[in-house]
Order: sequence, then C-alpha cells, then structure tokens
Amino acid sequence: MITSGKQQSSVAEPPRHYTGHIYLLIFALVAAGIMIIGLFAYRNYALHYRTGFERQLSAIADLKVNELKQWRKERLGDGLIFFENSAFADLVRRSFAQPSDSVAQAEIMMWLDRVLACSQYERVFLLDAQGVERMAVPGHRDTAAINLTRDADTARRSGQMAFLDFNRDSPTAPIHLGVIVPILEGADTNHPLGVLVFYINPNTYLYPFIKTWPTPSQSAETLLVRREGNEVLFLNEIRFQTNTALNLRSPLTRTEMPAVRAALGHKGIMDGMDYRNVPVVAALRDIPDSPWALVARMDKAEIFAPVQERLWQTVFLVAILILGSGAGAGMIWRQQEARHYREQYEMAEASRNSELRYRRLFESAKDGILILDAESGMIVDVNPFLVKLLGFSNESFLGKKVWDLGFFKDIVANQDNFAELKEKEYLRYEDLPLETGDGRRIDVEFVSNVYMVNQQKVIQCSIRDITDRKLAERTIKKVASDLERSNKELEQFAYVASHDLQEPLRMVSSYTQLLADRYKDRLDQDAKDFIGYAVDGAVRMQRLITDLLTYSRVQTKGRIPDSIDSHSALGAALANLTAAIEESVAIITNDDLPTVKADYTQLVQVFQNLISNAIKFRGDTSPRVHVSATRTSQLRSGAPGGRDEKGQADLQPLASSFWTFSVRDNGIGIEPQYFERIFVIFQRLHSQTKYPGTGVGLALCKRIVERHGGTIWVESEIGKGTTFYFTLPA
Repeated sequence: MITSGKQQSSVAEPPRHYTGHIYLLIFALVAAGIMIIGLFAYRNYALHYRTGFERQLSAIADLKVNELKQWRKERLGDGLIFFENSAFADLVRRSFAQPSDSVAQAEIMMWLDRVLACSQYERVFLLDAQGVERMAVPGHRDTAAINLTRDADTARRSGQMAFLDFNRDSPTAPIHLGVIVPILEGADTNHPLGVLVFYINPNTYLYPFIKTWPTPSQSAETLLVRREGNEVLFLNEIRFQTNTALNLRSPLTRTEMPAVRAALGHKGIMDGMDYRNVPVVAALRDIPDSPWALVARMDKAEIFAPVQERLWQTVFLVAILILGSGAGAGMIWRQQEARHYREQYEMAEASRNSELRYRRLFESAKDGILILDAESGMIVDVNPFLVKLLGFSNESFLGKKVWDLGFFKDIVANQDNFAELKEKEYLRYEDLPLETGDGRRIDVEFVSNVYMVNQQKVIQCSIRDITDRKLAERTIKKVASDLERSNKELEQFAYVASHDLQEPLRMVSSYTQLLADRYKDRLDQDAKDFIGYAVDGAVRMQRLITDLLTYSRVQTKGRIPDSIDSHSALGAALANLTAAIEESVAIITNDDLPTVKADYTQLVQVFQNLISNAIKFRGDTSPRVHVSATRTSQLRSGAPGGRDEKGQADLQPLASSFWTFSVRDNGIGIEPQYFERIFVIFQRLHSQTKYPGTGVGLALCKRIVERHGGTIWVESEIGKGTTFYFTLPA
C-alpha cells in the first residue's frame, strides 16, 4: 500500500565487487596527493633556504667590501696629513740641505713616530729625490727597492699621492703595500724634495680580516683578486692551498671560476667551480677606487647539507603517510563491508518503524488527509479525521476516483482538472465550501502536495476546517469597523468639546482680569492673589485645551506626506522659538539635513516641541542643542520609548530606507525608568511651578511620528543631557 509522508527512498548502491576498486582508487589519489604535497614542501623549503643563504652571503661580502674600502680611505687620509704640508716640507728641505740640522731631523722623526704609533704600518720612511732612504721609523737608512723607486719617481713627477698595490721586492721577499706621498718644496711649485712612504704589511691586518668568517664553516673563505693582463691574480693566502698570495693565477678564459668572473667586473651571486674544481656558491663584489675584486664563497656540499637532510626526512615522512593511508583504506574497506550488512538490517527496521510512526500521525492528525495515486487519481488512503469531519464511511473514499466524490468539484470536477492538479507540486485554496453527510455546510482550506514515495508519484491532500476561523475573522472585522467609527466620533467629540470650552474660559479670564483692574484699589492683597490664581488657572486650562485640540487633529487634519526639506522645517521651528532662544541664550546647531516624506507642518511641530523641551529643561549652563540625521536600511533598535517590557532594545523592521533624526541637548537628563512615561499624554515628571507645561508635547511628537510610519525613543543620562531619536521614511 502507498503511504503518505516524505519517506526515505532507497538509493541503488554500486555492486559489491566495485567497492574494492573504489577504495583502491581513493588510496592511489591520496598517495599521489601526499607525494605532491611532500614534493611541494621540499621545493619550497629548498627555495627559501637558498634565498636565505644568498642573502647571508651577500651581507658578508658587503661587510668585507665596506671594511676594505674604509681601510684604504684611512690609509690615504694618513697620507693627506703630509701632502702639501708646508711645515713638514720646510723641515724636509732643512734636513736635506743641512744634514747637521738635528732639530729638523728630530721634528721629522717625531712626525714619523706619531704616524707609526697610530696606524697599521710596518715602517714609515723618507726618500730623497734620488731614491735614497734618508730617515725611517723603525729601521736604518738603505737604498729603496727597484719597484718602490719606480713608483716613488712616478709620484715625484706627477706631484700626486699614490697607493702602492700588493707587491714584493723579490720572489722570496714579503708581500707589502704602501702609500707614497710626494713632498713638494713649496705651495706654489711642484718641485719635489722627496717622497714619504708608509710601508704596509698585509699580514698585520688585511690577511687576518679577509680570512675571518662570521659563522662556523668548513669550506667558506674570502678571496681578494685583481686582473693582470689575461690572468686573474690571487692576492691573499687561500684556505685549501699554501703560498698562493701573488703566486696563484688563473686564465680569464675559465669563466666558470668565481674569481675570474669577479676580475672581469661581474657582481652578484653565481654558482661555479673554484680553484679546486669543487662546486661553490659565491658572492662577487668589486672594491671601489681600487683594482681589487672580492669573492665570498662556500662549497655547495656544505651549503645544501641541511637541504639534503630535509629531503631524506621528507621521503621518510611521505613513505610513512602513504603506508598509513594504505592501512587506513584497508581498514575502512573491511569496516565498510561489515557496516553494509548491519545497515541493511537497520534500514529495514527503520522502514518498519517509520511506517508505524507515519500511521500514528496519519490517524491522529487533526486535519483531514487524502492520499491519491497521481497516475490514476484513485484514493488509496483516508485518515479517520476526514471521515468524521465529512460524515461518510471509509468505504465511500477508498478505491474511488477523486472527481467521482463530488466533494471537491470546485477543484477537481473531472479527469482533465485532475491532470492539471498533479502537474503542480503545490496548490492551496482558501474558503472552499463543502457539504457534509448530515447536510451541514463548512468552510475548509485545501492544500495539495505532489512528491515521490518508493519511486511512485502520489498526491497528498490536506483538508482543514476553517469555519470557526472565518467566523472569528468576520467578528474581528465588525469590531474593527465599530472601533474605527468610535474613534472618529471620539475625535469629533474632542474637537467640539475643546472648541466649546474655549469661549467660557476666555470669558472667565477676561471678566476676572476686568474685575482686578476695576476694583484693584478696593481689594486687599489676598483678593488680588486669588484673582491671579483664577486667571492663571484659566490660562493654563485654555493652553491645555489648545494642546488637546492639536493632539486630536494629528490624524484628521494632517496633510498627505510629501517630499519636503527637513532643514527648512527646522528653520521654521527655530523662527517660532526666537523669543525663547534669545531669552535663554541657547545655541542651536545642525548637520546637513535630508529631504524626507512627511507633513511639513507636523514636522515643524516635532522639531519645535523637542527643541523647546531642551531649552526648558536646561541645567546651569546655556542650552546647547544639535540636530542631525543618518540614513540606514537595516533593522532599527528602539520601539516607542526605546525599550520593551523587559527593558531590552526592541527591533522593528522598517521599509527599505529611512532617516533617523537625533536632537541632542546638554540639559538635566531623564532617569531610565521614565523613558516610556514621558511619551504618555498629560504625564509630567516635574511640578507646574518648577517647569510649566501641559504634558502633551512629547505625546504629540509620538503621535505625529507614528502617523508617518516611524518611531520615537529617548536616550539620556542624569546631568549629562538627553537625545531624542525619531525615524521618517526617505
């Protein structure tokens, strides 16, 4: 039997012999994914490691270049002390002209001692124009070496300082450098007296500095080279060979060597082969203002040892993950096999339980239910409630075509109507009249749903008795109509009563004042006070009636809301309050205000009442009032009065867009428990003598704002001021 309710539809499972292939495919995909992720992780690590090493190597090379550059600058700076130094030149001239001038020689020796003591020189000596050593610290006088004589002669002729590059006097002599300073006879002549030589031993500073490496390393070293013809000459002792300074050379054709590339002027990071034919990574730099080039290098085997270690770690981890995923896939497959048979039993049991639950709901439902075969239109099931509701037996429904019953002739009068019914998944009809078996007529709501049950399309029809609801709706309409008529009569009564009360009040006030004026000389002070009380009461009563009349006219006399400039409405309100503003020295400011859909006169009244209250309920300082507006299209916080019955902010949806106005003052403030009370007509928080008024102003604002479809609420803190908010459609 076909049953109603959206029951579970069995989904055909793949054949069991395919399950193992599926798990094998999943395992293959997981294994491939693990290998791809492992490869990506390894390559990413290797790339970042290489980048970090290159950055470190470049930093070391730059550090050594800057140090060598500074060292050369300092040596030339020492020479500048003596170059074109007329005082020192005069001492040299005197010493050379008169060798017996011990004073001049002593002063020259003092100069040389100071230079030797403060700098990194092995010797400082003075040569005459013939290249003969005349003075030296320390040491004895001797004839200068041939290469030094040549460079000194060049410096004398040019009259310029010279830096003597790495050289040795003989193949077995020590390597040295030097600074050659020509000593000129006078400031206005280039006639040389001799040269001053600062003799530098590179083993003292240069070679130790070049040899040092800032981090522990088994292969890192720094090479200082220069180009000589078609060869590159190594200027310092290297790590893995001996006696290489000014001896080891390589042809410039070996461009795979970092030293050759550096001598050719290349800069940056390169991979190449060093003098041992070992793969290295090197940073190439040139030394500014010198013929030197610097190479900072390290063996690739040492550099990438951590990367190689990471590779083996990655391979091991990937293998473990693949083995683990294979074992997991096998375990899941075995569990799936066991679960399959358990689920078959559970599904059969669940189907029976579902059928039982459905039958209970179907039979206990308080709506009538018909189940139709969507192909034939035959009724296959009916619940007891519908049988009882219509007063027919079960047999009157089962096995019949729905259009043969006649109950639903307004929907399914024939087989063609039924074809239209089954094509629509959902249909709903209200206020459908039916005649019961005992002749009663009832109103019902008819709803049909089309869906699949066990691969068979069925239609479930729900029939709900709405006779009592229709009666209640008619009653509510009648009550609403009576209430509307009563409200209109009440408004008319309030208007007439307020209008008719004005005249006798004016008469009481006028004659009381006339009595006071005519008999003022005959009346004592008590009588005058009594007359004053009467006049004041009449005036207050007249003001109260006027405010009540205004309040009653909000709905009946208001104009149809139209697009108006709210800034103009604020200006009109301020014009009406000119006297109160000047008397209280109030400061009223505002932001740019928008165009809104409202009754212009009533919006003026809202602004006027709120600003008037801000001026009236002021503190010790002059009133300051600020008016602004913001636009929003979301839910707004704040029911009338700003809180619900639990004191929480109430959320009320508005139209798609509206403006929220705020009127903020620096007055005395309002306690939170009075936030709702102040919007009730005639409700006052202060005595008449302290703050005059009728208690209608805020109630009038509330009624005007609500007439426009908005709300009004307040936020305040005692002693710190009050802000009134209200919303209007954009």
